[in-house]
Amino acid sequence: MVKIFKFLIYLSFFFICILFFLPKVSLYHYGEKELVKHKIVFSQETVVDNGLFLELSGINISYEGIQSAKVETLHLKVFALYNSLHLQNIQLEDIAVSFVPIHIESLDIEYSVLNPLYITGRGNGEFGKVDVRVSILDKNVSVILHPSSMMQKKYMKTLKMLQKESDGSYTYAKTF
Repeated sequence: MVKIFKFLIYLSFFFICILFFLPKVSLYHYGEKELVKHKIVFSQETVVDNGLFLELSGINISYEGIQSAKVETLHLKVFALYNSLHLQNIQLEDIAVSFVPIHIESLDIEYSVLNPLYITGRGNGEFGKVDVRVSILDKNVSVILHPSSMMQKKYMKTLKMLQKESDGSYTYAKTF
């Protein structure tokens, strides 16, 4: 019994060391190069490896050469069985103000081996709260929006493009 316990302790220590010494900055730069292929560019960011997670701050995001958003902080946790991305204080560019409120307080995206066919996300901001689920197998995105009172008053045109549910939430589904 003691040998099994020691083995599990050593195995746990080994996996923690692998996660701690994983070249997260190199993985980030590889991911950044892959995003460039899709015309998404991150610029002016500060990258810090904090042991078990990667922290980025001051990110400017451009799509097809057009400045799209600014992100204050991004925390990336890459574990073997569970990966998460946490973004705080996202400011969309003024071009989007006619469609949605431009300030997003937080956005959390998660992927787990326990549920390998789905990527889930949650966010909140001036628009209210949103839950997103991406089905990798079906190539389907479903969004459930619980709009704030400001969203319901100022952005009715946007809400009309979504399907209203009986509980007051709005849904959107798209296949890619």
